[in-house]
Amino acid sequence: MARKKPPEEHENLERWLVSYGDFITLLFATFVVLYALAQVDATDFAKLEESLKNAFDSTSMFDAQEMILDGSQNMFDQQQANSFIPGLMVEYISQRYEDESFKEIEASLKKLKEAGEMEGISSKMTDKGLLLSFDDSYLFAPGSAYLNAQARKLLDKVGVIICKKFVLHSMRVEGHTDSTPISSSQYPSNWELSSARASSVVRYMIARFKFNPALFSAIGYADTRPLENSFSKNDPKNRRVEILIIKNRYKDTMETRALDAASLTKSEQEKIQKQREQIIRTVESEAISPAARKLLEENRRRMAEKQKSEKLSDKNMKVYIKLDQEQQTKDINGNTVLTPEQQVIKLKTNIPEDEDFNL
Repeated sequence: MARKKPPEEHENLERWLVSYGDFITLLFATFVVLYALAQVDATDFAKLEESLKNAFDSTSMFDAQEMILDGSQNMFDQQQANSFIPGLMVEYISQRYEDESFKEIEASLKKLKEAGEMEGISSKMTDKGLLLSFDDSYLFAPGSAYLNAQARKLLDKVGVIICKKFVLHSMRVEGHTDSTPISSSQYPSNWELSSARASSVVRYMIARFKFNPALFSAIGYADTRPLENSFSKNDPKNRRVEILIIKNRYKDTMETRALDAASLTKSEQEKIQKQREQIIRTVESEAISPAARKLLEENRRRMAEKQKSEKLSDKNMKVYIKLDQEQQTKDINGNTVLTPEQQVIKLKTNIPEDEDFNL
């Protein structure tokens, strides 16, 4: 009897759905992570960045696990010590950090104005970014594009505030004039004057704070962009210089070019951060008045003399050693401890902690 022929197996034409389902799942997870990174708090992201760096630098996976999950203080020491300098990747990818930084810059400027330390500058948020507007009378003399000493001090204060928050963001500097005509050998019209004033601010910001030149553009508008609240093009309020800190989302559509933090090597990022911190401290220290600087130097001199005077004299040293030899005591673990008499001697002689001679 002939064997029954087994039924033919039909090819499964829907096997592609398995791969397609895996692809859709991974794609969904990718967008979830990107959204989370865009909304993450700047401080939390900085801590995560630092903990991951420490984890991969650890000698063992066990140590790395403790550093990430334990949340101990030593994990964030370096980040907290330089808390006013954010990580470059935080500035580059975090939308929330950008929004908070714009608000903090506005708050810092308002605080300085209320304290009477800054005049002739205003700020407002626009669709493109944060717009800082300088009254030209605080920066330039009439018909001039030369930054005087007062203008440089004002730009120093503003530059430090910007540098603490942004070092990768594009900035556009715009020069504006009123409609009063000008005609000189150096500036034949308001077009040349407005462009020269914008260029002067750009050159100063690059030279003073070492911003990457590719971040800036200088534009002269003459009297073609009057303020909305001005009476006419001839209103003196129209004479101004504006710095627009451009939002990351517009970095590819504006005239400027933002830096790509992801393309920078670790050594390049560290170099930028060190230079940034040094510049901020230098500019801030130079802003101190001569009288305040003299007071700080006098205080340092007094502290140095005090430290020298606190060293043990030969007489006190002999008394201390003799007392230590006669009345040594040990705790239950066998460690040498000080008796009350020894502690009194230490108190009276002001032995510095780093000069305890291991007694």
